[in-house]
Amino acid sequence: MLKSKDDLMVNSLVNELRQIDQSEFDFPNYKRDDNIHRIFQYPAMMIPITQKLIIEIIAKYLPDNANVIDPFMGSSTSILSCMEVGLNAFGHDVNPLAVLISKVKTGPLDCVLFQNELFNIESNLNQDNSTEISVSFEKINKWFKIDTQVELSKIRRAIQKEGDIHVRRFFWVILAETIRTSSNDRTSTYKLHQRPVEEVERRNISAIEEFLRLSKRSIKDVKKFKEKLDESSLLSNLNYKGNVSVKWGDTMQKIDTQLQFSLLVSSPPYGDNLSTVTYGQHSFLELQWIDKNDIDENIDYDYLRTTQEIDRKSLGGVIVSKKIKEQKQSLFQKAPVLKSFIDSLSIVDSDKIPKIIAFIDDFDKSLDVILPKLSENAYYVWTIGNRSVARKEVPNDKILIELMSSRNIPLIHQVERTILNKRMPNRNKTTKTMNKEKILIFHKKN
Repeated sequence: MLKSKDDLMVNSLVNELRQIDQSEFDFPNYKRDDNIHRIFQYPAMMIPITQKLIIEIIAKYLPDNANVIDPFMGSSTSILSCMEVGLNAFGHDVNPLAVLISKVKTGPLDCVLFQNELFNIESNLNQDNSTEISVSFEKINKWFKIDTQVELSKIRRAIQKEGDIHVRRFFWVILAETIRTSSNDRTSTYKLHQRPVEEVERRNISAIEEFLRLSKRSIKDVKKFKEKLDESSLLSNLNYKGNVSVKWGDTMQKIDTQLQFSLLVSSPPYGDNLSTVTYGQHSFLELQWIDKNDIDENIDYDYLRTTQEIDRKSLGGVIVSKKIKEQKQSLFQKAPVLKSFIDSLSIVDSDKIPKIIAFIDDFDKSLDVILPKLSENAYYVWTIGNRSVARKEVPNDKILIELMSSRNIPLIHQVERTILNKRMPNRNKTTKTMNKEKILIFHKKN
């Protein structure tokens, strides 16, 4: 039987992917300062060079002027990789801080303007003799020393004086990283955990000095990314030549664009955020100080109501007990491997089942929202890890393969990569943590 043109293209693509050496996926020498990504240490970031490697290959098989989507963009690692390859890109995320960071990273990349305005900000900081604290929230004194609150307030007021929203956004992100490093919260975990009292008392960090240091470093990083795009003739007046857009959005509800996409590149959560990677908790203190009006006008919920509000808006964040049975029945038909995993849990661990089902069900619902935005012959690149529950590995990769297959979108290639530079121990109190993740590539024929 003669193969179609589409079959031949897929075979060619897969052959190219197979020729990549495994070491190129692991990238043991990758450093965050290779790009603009260290402007804020966002949790569980994808390795950008790995994403770019795959995107470069797939891009050759896409139509002209193709659009790429990342519906769980985080801090826009995949979006920036698409920019480096010259593709149009769109992403959104439910976390307001992720949206702010992504808007800064995607431009305009005006490092000269940022440098000039840093002089103005520094001047305003030197002239600000006020000890007024600009924000107030429950337990603020637990998370920040009084002197730190005063200095952060001065920085906040100096940023608010800036007239250009792109400048304000850039320095809001620097303020966020300053808060991450100068608060009383431990930086060794994504959850909010106060440092020991004696350590808090011993630490002597000037938020203003830290802000100025990070600002100078970040301006250099913006310059490096600008030069990288410029070398590939991908910049025009400090803006990316292609179409790039990032928005706040809840992927379980809708994709806020009329565009159709030829490629999806994303890494969805590996489990509900409340018990896996707490992106929302990690953002909570930072967002207390950032002017909401400068992030995105479409944010439709009070993300600061509690420390867990953002994570509750994420996949699996809300468990409706009376729906679990119905959700099980639907999911088990689409993903028998999920049923096998649930059946393998002991009665003692049965309390974990609702969390697993709620998360997978939300992810399944999000696929129903995402997939209609993808064109025929689209490619899908999912990076996913298998978390452990009750000392057993949840087969997220196999579940995803079956969920996609149930929609007639088959897997065409997969690779495994080692998670490097982990900020979690190899074990926690109950089980091993992840040290591998899969890159799964799918393609739907006409």
